[in-house]
Amino acid sequence: MNHDYENAWGYRLKWLYMLTVVGVLMLPVFYTLYISFNYGGFGAAEYQFTWLWYQTLFENQEIRATLGWTGLIAVIVIAWTIPMALLAAKFYQRTRFKVPFVFLMLSPLFVPADVTAAALLVYFKNLSRLAEAVLGVEWFELSLWSAVVGQITWCLPYAFVVVLVTMARFRPEQAEAARTCGANAWQAFWHVEFPQIRAGVFASTAFVAILSFNEYVRTNFLKGGFDTFPTYLVSYMLNTGMTPEVYAMAGLFSAVSITVIGLVLALAMLRGRT
Repeated sequence: MNHDYENAWGYRLKWLYMLTVVGVLMLPVFYTLYISFNYGGFGAAEYQFTWLWYQTLFENQEIRATLGWTGLIAVIVIAWTIPMALLAAKFYQRTRFKVPFVFLMLSPLFVPADVTAAALLVYFKNLSRLAEAVLGVEWFELSLWSAVVGQITWCLPYAFVVVLVTMARFRPEQAEAARTCGANAWQAFWHVEFPQIRAGVFASTAFVAILSFNEYVRTNFLKGGFDTFPTYLVSYMLNTGMTPEVYAMAGLFSAVSITVIGLVLALAMLRGRT
């Protein structure tokens, strides 16, 4: 919403500039979506619109299984990451060592994905050897939970930053006033603080969902005897090449991400008007 003292044309030009930049960045994505509905695929002499390739995807039992695993991992990662990000952001408000703490939280982003995944794999295997030597049991095997741990290390820094930015608007004195009026710590958070940071929590939830849905490297290193949608897509491309089914899978990737972001923006705009 523009202010009375702001030039209306300047406000519109800012929006035009932003939409232009986003549109240019999204052109490859939109082109992939466009090709995914072409019966002949990329390079066909004539464009024929069809739902065939998407229908083929959902008729494929392997792809349905990968979507199930991808969705399950995303739900678990969200359920763990968002509360951890909230706790980390609240600790940041109280600690005196803010810069070292932020550096610690963001440090996973400074390490390449394959290095992080390999390090986690080695760590789990060494932990398994230690458990076998001490307890006589083989503790570790690649599974759903090892993939979840790898994705949490990737998603947590982003969720922390989004929640922290939103929390910057909240004044701790408001929670202290609620405590003075007889509220306990949970009541002060839920009734006073959370309504003010809810947009950031929802945004970080959407962000983590997209990151988890699209994550490949860590999941590929740490998953068990199953495939997620990204690992299946990469494997299919390496073994088969660029076929119409690949464009449909890439289009499905893009459609899910765009839909999630669009829903978050729509909800934010609707809440802003009320």
